[in-house]
Amino acid sequence: MLFSTIFSFAATAAFATASAIPQRKAALEARQADEATAIITALYAEIQQYTGAINATAASVSLLSPLDEQTAAASDFQSNVTAITAAVNAAKAQTDALAPTSKMIKRQTDTALAGLVENLLLEVSGALNNIIASLGLTSLLGSLNPLVSSLSALLLSLETVVDNLLAVVKQLLDGLLTGLSVGLAGLVL
Repeated sequence: MLFSTIFSFAATAAFATASAIPQRKAALEARQADEATAIITALYAEIQQYTGAINATAASVSLLSPLDEQTAAASDFQSNVTAITAAVNAAKAQTDALAPTSKMIKRQTDTALAGLVENLLLEVSGALNNIIASLGLTSLLGSLNPLVSSLSALLLSLETVVDNLLAVVKQLLDGLLTGLSVGLAGLVL
């Protein structure tokens, strides 16, 4: 009798503990995804300031503009792209702090976060396209590689927090690469 009472108490305690673990895990996963979403939302808002400045400058200059205007615009483009790169690197550092210590704590893909990442990439891509359309690719050569590297690092950092994020973003952006390749086909260097 005593054995069955102890056994039932132990089984109840084990069951209660086992059922509490998924709840704590789910709460941790939700917090990580919410924090990642907040980081990307703030990054997107910051990047919009820089892309707005890029788009305004691109609208006022072209390859037919005087050389001093082209030089000033190229300098402006470089500084804004560098600022975007710095903002992305800061966001990557923040998402690195969210990385779980175990792969078991990764949250399943959050499509809202994937949509934010898509919007972020489209925003940057649109600004870069405006730079290329107004002054050509040579105005970006010095800052394009660091920007692409920092965006890649951010995506990889988010992948450690949100499982399958890269796969969802890839699905969302498949059409973008086709459009970009068509745009690059007529590129003015």
